[in-house]
Amino acid sequence: MSNPTVILNGDQVYCDELIRENARLTIQHEADRLTLEQMRKQCVSSEECTAKVAEAYARADKAKRDAEALNSKLRQAVADLHFVMAGGDACKVCAVKCAFGEGNCKPVWRGEDGADL
Repeated sequence: MSNPTVILNGDQVYCDELIRENARLTIQHEADRLTLEQMRKQCVSSEECTAKVAEAYARADKAKRDAEALNSKLRQAVADLHFVMAGGDACKVCAVKCAFGEGNCKPVWRGEDGADL
């Protein structure tokens, strides 16, 4: 039995060849569709990741501002400590403001035994 042929525009084309080409194109079309679907999923995932990164940057920026504020307070505390240790008047840096000269200033030293809190 001979291979069936089809004549298109004067060219002789074998049906087996057409079937193979159609199968190849069908497989390629499905592969392209799957690739496109995967790329769409990656795009959505990328957008979600971008949102998460932006949120992380915002949290890091807030943490940086908080750390700068705490460092400022720490620098001030160290400066006050150096001032008092150098013989400066502790009443100038005392957090409990009392009228000078009354003599009722009672600093509470945390961490010592017997300190009344």
